[in-house]
Amino acid sequence: MRYICYGKTRKQTDCDGQTGYTAHILDGIIDKLVRQIFERMKAIPKSEIVNARYREKMEERKKLLRSIRADYTKAADELDMLKAEVIKALRGESTFSKELLGSMVSEAEAKCAELQKQFEDAQAAYEEGQAVLHSLEEQYDNVISWADLYDTASLEAKKMIVNCLIRRVEVYRDYKLHIDFNIDFTQFSLGLDIVEIAA
Repeated sequence: MRYICYGKTRKQTDCDGQTGYTAHILDGIIDKLVRQIFERMKAIPKSEIVNARYREKMEERKKLLRSIRADYTKAADELDMLKAEVIKALRGESTFSKELLGSMVSEAEAKCAELQKQFEDAQAAYEEGQAVLHSLEEQYDNVISWADLYDTASLEAKKMIVNCLIRRVEVYRDYKLHIDFNIDFTQFSLGLDIVEIAA
């Protein structure tokens, strides 16, 4: 059985690849690649999914969030004090002029608004990081469950598992492959060079 390059046989593409590829050779390369991915994934404890660099990034985001929250609280307190002083000025009990207090209140309000925006951005970045972590853990669980099934699965089930892992395979002369995955394996620090493995 052979896989045929539809584009080349119909003269729709201009490539230097072969017109056909022996199915069992190509399937064997993909099978070997999938097994290597599963071996490497099983070697990574779930607790180590978040590598040191990722943990550091999340700690930075958390620190930034705390820092901006503290700055905002301080600026909001100052704004409240200025507003209280404005009330005193209206009663004639303040040593500050209404104009000076008015400009100070405007500046404080602008500072609070800016810090509020920075806080919202920092909060969104932190939540995005948490979502990435959740997604990684979910992908890890999926890959490990597929790995457990793969060896004993039927050919059709293996094809479904491979289909979940791989979005697209481009085959070049001498069975060199370019593979687009549905999962970003670089996030798992596998050190996977797909072209070397597949070749």
